[in-house]
Amino acid sequence: MEKGKFLFMIGLFFYLAGIYLSTIYVARGAVLGVFGGLMMGVSTYYLATMN
Repeated sequence: MEKGKFLFMIGLFFYLAGIYLSTIYVARGAVLGVFGGLMMGVSTYYLATMN
């Protein structure tokens, strides 16, 4: 799998897991959600430079 798509999928998983966890553990879920969003943002660099 390409690096951009892999980072996007993992980032999306972390983002959604952060949303779920923030309903139980607010601080941990927020950190996980922000980290997932950052990973999705970084993946756009690899997806854009691929073309």
